[in-house]
Amino acid sequence: MTSGPSLRVAVSAFAVLALLGVSACDGDSADNESDTESKEGNQDTAEQDPPDDPLPEPAFDDDETVSLPIGLVSPPGYDWEIYESDDEYRPDQPHSHQVARTNMFGCQDYISVMQTVPIVTEDPTTSALEYLLAMDTSQHGDPAFLNPLASSGLEVTGAEHDGDVVTVSLTGSAGSTSICQSWQILKQIEATARAATGAPEAEVLLDEAPLSAQLGLEETSPLTIQNLD
Repeated sequence: MTSGPSLRVAVSAFAVLALLGVSACDGDSADNESDTESKEGNQDTAEQDPPDDPLPEPAFDDDETVSLPIGLVSPPGYDWEIYESDDEYRPDQPHSHQVARTNMFGCQDYISVMQTVPIVTEDPTTSALEYLLAMDTSQHGDPAFLNPLASSGLEVTGAEHDGDVVTVSLTGSAGSTSICQSWQILKQIEATARAATGAPEAEVLLDEAPLSAQLGLEETSPLTIQNLD
């Protein structure tokens, strides 16, 4: 398994070339209340039940390398149908291959599951989460995808896949500055863990307590993740 420190160095080395990232917290209020209040209320209606056919876990290539799934927040006004998985590969953005996308959540955001260049690891789930948390750039590519986790101080202490649920254990600080960012951070981690294991549900713990509760978020049904391949 790729060690945490070495992985963080590798990520920092080409984070500028990585993935893609920016999203706005634009939430329309159906009740004409304040933006923040309406965005909090939109979460329940945006969520859906787990898909019947979840993403398969990443497959190893013949050379024993594997591409890691990484969840980033889709750009504002993003039309996912024009960024399907058969888009032309761009050498200047080696992690720009989108393989899946969630339904809407939080502040009218989506998570795009991107695929990294192949790496060597015996534990794709932990490596994918470490990779995500080690990225220190908040915006990636064009159109820009957002990585609000860049400002967090979270570290992975474990990841366990048992049946339909993958449990992610973290330590540190989420560093969220708004309700919109809290939803983005939580769903980035959940989508990455689910895509790395094929699990339909994810539980994220920060120092053994649910991250959602610590961020002041209500429990919701898992997002649907649409496979583009």
